Order: sequence, then C-alpha cells, then structure tokens
Amino acid sequence: MKSEDKALNLTIKCTDALRQVFGSKDDVPSGFRARARDLPTQLYYGGVTYTIAYIASKASSDKVSGDELLMQALSNNDLNALFKEWRDKGLVKREAYELIGACLMGAIKELVGLSNIKSLTDALKLLNDPGVQVLAERRLLEFAEWLKRLTEAVIQG
Repeated sequence: MKSEDKALNLTIKCTDALRQVFGSKDDVPSGFRARARDLPTQLYYGGVTYTIAYIASKASSDKVSGDELLMQALSNNDLNALFKEWRDKGLVKREAYELIGACLMGAIKELVGLSNIKSLTDALKLLNDPGVQVLAERRLLEFAEWLKRLTEAVIQG
C-alpha cells in the first residue's frame, strides 16, 4: 500500500473518531477543523519538530502535560477509546490541540514508522535526524493535506 493510501486511511480513522465521540458540530469539532486547516502550513513552514512541540505546548493544561497526552496517543491504537477517555476526564479543550496531536502522533507511528518513543523529547530527537526528517515531512504533509480536506468536508465550520 502506498503511503498516500495509508495517510487517507488514517485520516478517515481520525475524522470518524472525532465525529463518533464529539459529533460534527459544536466547539470541539470546530476547533479540530480549525487546527486541521492550519496543519499543512505549520508543517511546511515550521517543520515537523516545531509543529509537534507547538501542539504539545497548546495541549498542556493544569491536569496533564502535552507530552503525556501525545505519548498516550502514540501508544494507543484505538482513537475512539482515547478520545472518549480524554473527553470523560475533561482533558479536551475546545481548541482541540489534544485531538490533532493524537492524530499527528498516529501518523508518525503509521506513516513514518516511529513507535518506540518514550517522551516528547525522544520523538523530537529522532525526527530531527536529517534522514528521518525528509521522509517524515513528506509523509506527514500528505497526511495533513488529507486531514484538512476531509475535515472541511465532514465537520461543519
């Protein structure tokens, strides 16, 4: 399967989980839509490592760090269950950086092949390697474009 096909499949998983847990209209889906629309630009101009650090910083709260949320997302294969758990614990803010971060970490695991990561700094170190960085940026940009388009199509904004 081509990486683009995997990117589309992952995008469908992300948007389906969002709609099943939060619906397709309201503050959280609207925030997710806004983040998805910005993601390709952030990745292109800021790079993968900066974008991940930025999303983690915005996902952080007084309850849990963005690092912890992104590592939970990386180790979890069921986005529906993860989104429900975060919703029930009150960890999801209307801006939905947590949810975009979870989808991005899924893309890093599925499309880039990085899964044995223990912390945000480990991920940033691995993704900062020039050989990994080129592959990661290309594949994550494909994913981000799919996520932007599909989210615009299925989430009211």
